Parts: sequence; C-alpha cells; structure tokens
Amino acid sequence: MKSFYISALLFLFLAQPLIAQEKTAMEGEKTKVYTMFGKTWQVTKYADGSKTYEWDVKDIDYSNHESHKSSKFAFNFPESEVGINIWPSNQGAPAVKPWGSWYVALNSTGTYKASKNFHLKSSLGVNWYNFKFEDRNQIAVKTPNGLEFQDFRDDLGILNGTATKSKISASFVNLTLVPTILSNDGNFRFGAGGYAGLRVGGRGKYVYEDAEGDKKKRFEKSNMFVSNYRYGLRSEIGIGKATVFFNYDLNDLFQAGKGPAFQAMSFGIFLDQ
Repeated sequence: MKSFYISALLFLFLAQPLIAQEKTAMEGEKTKVYTMFGKTWQVTKYADGSKTYEWDVKDIDYSNHESHKSSKFAFNFPESEVGINIWPSNQGAPAVKPWGSWYVALNSTGTYKASKNFHLKSSLGVNWYNFKFEDRNQIAVKTPNGLEFQDFRDDLGILNGTATKSKISASFVNLTLVPTILSNDGNFRFGAGGYAGLRVGGRGKYVYEDAEGDKKKRFEKSNMFVSNYRYGLRSEIGIGKATVFFNYDLNDLFQAGKGPAFQAMSFGIFLDQ
C-alpha cells in the first residue's frame, strides 16, 4: 500500500508540467517573459488567479492563444560592459595609457518595446573609472589646495625603487536612458541618449619595487577630488548580439579649482543576451 501511495505521488509530480502546458495552451490569459543570466522564464496568470511558471523557455508558439498579450517590456540582469577610459593629453594631467585604463559596468537593464523599430532602453548600475598613467613615476597626490601630479618619493622623501603602476580610479552609480532605432530584423541598432551618475568611491594607487626588489603598494584612499556627479551623452551601435558604446562626459572629471579642467570619455562593448 505504501508503494502505491508513493507511485501515485510520483505520477502527480511528473504529470504536473504536462498539466501546466495544457493549461497554458488553452486557458492562459496573461503571459510575461523575463530574462536573467541569459535564461528566460515565463509566468502565466489565469482567470481564477492561479499562476504557472516555466523556466528556460525557448521557441514557444502563442499563435493559438486567443487571450495572450505579449509583453512590451523586457528585463535583463546582469548586463556587463567592458571598455577603455581616456582623457585629453596636455591639459594639466599625465597622459593615460588606454590599455589598463579600464571601464567596467554592471547594470540592470529594462527595455520598453514601443514598436518593432523603436525601443526605449534604460539601465541602472555601477561603473568603475580607471585611469592608468603612461608615466609610471607620476603619482596623484591630494593636497589641501587640490590634486597634484608629482614624481613619486618614498616615505623618506627620496626617489628610490622602480615604478610598475600608477593610476587613479572612481566608481559611480549610474542611470542611463537610450532611445534606440532597430532594423526590421533587429540585427542592426542605433541609439543615442544620456546618463547621470553619483560618485560612491575613489582612490589613487601606486605600485613599485623598492631597492631590495620587494613589491610595494601605496594607496591614496580618498575621492581624489573627482566630481561627485557626472552626466553626459551616450551612443550605441549594435550588430547582431554585439553592441559598441561611446560615453562623453559633459561635466569636468575633477571638482572645480581642485584639479585639471577637462572631460573624460569611455568606449567599449557589451553583448545582448
């Protein structure tokens, strides 16, 4: 008798997906599709208030669903961006080395699909600005009068050792809005919009080897007089799954009177999931 009950429960458990599929096909009223980590799941709500959930949904045919309404909003998390930061040379700051001046962003993205050829994309996330100096012997020093770029000296006040890395970095919480035009098949996309951010961190870092060959690190744990806010223009060009972006800050990177007056730029790539 015990084995009978176990078999019956097992049958009901295994049959549940089949029942849910039939209900979706015949009685579904409203369906929403979500995407996260490259996976898709579907939530279907029925007239009696019950819901079904389907995970990793692919190639579902809704042609027989008279009451189905496709969602015009898509959500994706995480969406990561990788790129390079640059700033103008000969503007009162050391030249930056593009390779090593990484731009990294981690976003939560929502897209309103107004039509087949027009989408409104918004994202909220965190991004990191890194600026690696071409001259590794230069170091950013925060003084009461502002940010200064000096030749590095050790704690004894003398030049001693071999420099290997010198950079400053800052992190921002960013909100982005990009209206986007798409081709009929969606394989080509062009968008232009803007962004605004609030700084949440910043520091300077210097790495060198002392006279004995030991690796040393020196940190300037402060905001480095980077502006507390940033805002600017953004453009995107996408082909297939790949999208290239370009950001141009409209405000100065450093606070007024505390550092060089210029705007930063970044460009890179991300993949649509």
